[in-house]
Amino acid sequence: MSRVFRAYNVWPDFPSISISGEACSLDCRHCGGVYLKDMAQATTPNQLVTLCTRLKEEGARGVLLSGGCDRQGQMLNLEKMLPAVRKIHEMDLIIKLHTGFVDARMARKIAEAGVDIASMEMVGDSKTIKLIFGIDATAEDYLDTFINLWNAGIPHICPHVCVGLHEGKLKGETTALELLKTEIKPSTIAIIVLRPTKGTKLARIRPPAGEDVEKTVAYARKLFPKTKIILGALRPRGSELKGNLEKRLDIEIGALEGGIDGAEVPSKEMLAEVLSRGFKVKKIQAYGVLPVEYEDRVRSEF
Repeated sequence: MSRVFRAYNVWPDFPSISISGEACSLDCRHCGGVYLKDMAQATTPNQLVTLCTRLKEEGARGVLLSGGCDRQGQMLNLEKMLPAVRKIHEMDLIIKLHTGFVDARMARKIAEAGVDIASMEMVGDSKTIKLIFGIDATAEDYLDTFINLWNAGIPHICPHVCVGLHEGKLKGETTALELLKTEIKPSTIAIIVLRPTKGTKLARIRPPAGEDVEKTVAYARKLFPKTKIILGALRPRGSELKGNLEKRLDIEIGALEGGIDGAEVPSKEMLAEVLSRGFKVKKIQAYGVLPVEYEDRVRSEF
């Protein structure tokens, strides 16, 4: 019997929306607000409901809600937007939320708003947190957010672990995974890879190698043998590798060797490799953290 490899593509069925517009107080070294510019923007509850109503009419099956953070790492505008999020939930759109840091009270309000999937990076080293995000926080502070989301009863908790976040070097990834293992049961773990991005302070950094990705994925698979693990879209894929397809494929194959169950926007070369290994490819129009039981709510095909 063939094993299934899930290949995810988000557009146009699962658009991303920034609830802070282009505003962010952190100026993280690997992002610098660049990614907010690629999102649709809705900074008031009315704007959010109007936008999602239109997206639903145009065929969207879900939305990613994200945005910038304040200096404490909390999502800008989040609390005031939650009544609108509830209205989106009632439209039968799948809601994925990048939460930022949340306490127990906010986690309960997020759950009450009908969020289906809660995601945030899980960082395992305090020096990395300070270096990249400029926040005086610890790995335990990140873990506390996931515990709060878990205890609030949000259906699906999906941490993101970034390979090479410490300026391209492995540092804290295994600790991040170990801490998650002690406290929660993730629905999906997304492994992302530091992407040197034009316009950021790490634009010229050397990205992690495929073997670094393989080590991290393999460790995640060891700790979470039955959890869906995917390679996220945020990874070196294009101009930052100066057209070097071999390096891009090295990262993808490293993730495959480590034991991923799927990948967002896999290259055609990766899919060819997957097929050569005896997998059956299921193409899904959604984010990779989409729960398996939600797949009948989105477009998919073998």
